[in-house]
Order: sequence, then C-alpha cells, then structure tokens
Amino acid sequence: MFSNDSSKVNQMSKKISICKAIETVKQKNVTLTINKENCVCPGGRHFIGLEILPIETLVPAVTSKRHRVYESTDIALASLRKQPQPAKRGDYLTLGPLEKFEDNPDLVLFVATPAEADRILGLLSFKGAEPFMYYPASSICSTLTNTLAKGRPEINLISKFERTEGTWSSGELILAMPLKDFKAAIENIPNSGYVEKIPS
Repeated sequence: MFSNDSSKVNQMSKKISICKAIETVKQKNVTLTINKENCVCPGGRHFIGLEILPIETLVPAVTSKRHRVYESTDIALASLRKQPQPAKRGDYLTLGPLEKFEDNPDLVLFVATPAEADRILGLLSFKGAEPFMYYPASSICSTLTNTLAKGRPEINLISKFERTEGTWSSGELILAMPLKDFKAAIENIPNSGYVEKIPS
C-alpha cells in the first residue's frame, strides 16, 4: 500500500531491495515499509515509483554483473521502452500480509504454485476476464508497476537473479492483482466447478 503520510507507516532503517522485502514478508509474516532512502536497488525505486528515473539512467542497474537481466545496453533499452512506465503513488510502500492491513491495499500479491495461480485467475473468468499476460525478463518490482499501470493481474516467474539471491522455491511464482480483481475472485468461488457442493 502506498502512502505519503509518514505517521501512518512503520519506517524501517535497514537497507533492503524490493525483491528481498517481498521474500521477507513471505517468510516472516511481517510488515515492512520501503522508501527512497532505504531501498538499495535503483531499479526497485524506479519500478515502484519512489524515484522515477530516465530509462537511460536505469540501464546500468539491469546490466550490471550483480543484476544482469539484459546482455547489453541496446537490448535493455529496447525491452524497458516496451514496459509500462511507473507513476509516483506515494513516498512510502508498505508490504505485508493482507490480514494486517486496516485500509484497502493497492494490490494483492500471491506467492503461489502454478496450479494455485491457475485456480485464482480462473475465478476471474466468470466475469469475462481477458487473457492474462506474462512479460518476459520482468523483475518482481516491475510486476508491481505493470499491475498498477494496466489495472490487470500479472504473473511473474521470478527471475534467475532473484532466485539465485533469494530462497524462492523452484515451484513458486508470484501472482499480482488489483484489489478489485482479488475481491471478484472471492465472490466467484461459488461459481467454480471445483467447489464441492453441499447437498441440500
């Protein structure tokens, strides 16, 4: 959830990347707040709108030895120009388990197996959802941008870099969706043929 009000967030002094923050929330069931000062990754700051950078400035962050998403500057530029551009939504991004939010979050993330993601996205089909897209070479933080910019769910397969740096299971992926779609999925549970019907 994004906010501009520092009094409403638990500010964190520890430096962290967006992908590590999401992984920490998953593992420890905690709430973390990220801002421009404590986010160590320029790409992460850009993609979640804390510090929007010119694409040319962003390229070194995605072609460096540490986080080499693209082989060259030219390839990075071609890919980044096709991706949705972030918008500033606040000075603070709070990540945490859904049940810990008193206000409605901007979007909902699931760490899921492919089968679980299929079931969740399938529940949206009862209201005429369009086909969902996967954007290749997409970092976890850019999935937040893509979902917010398009207003539609997105699947992230978790990049090789993020899997190497973190402790993600090979069977996990991330499904991001706007809150409205999460609510629609819940409302559609009774319409699913996979739901066991209670005899009347």
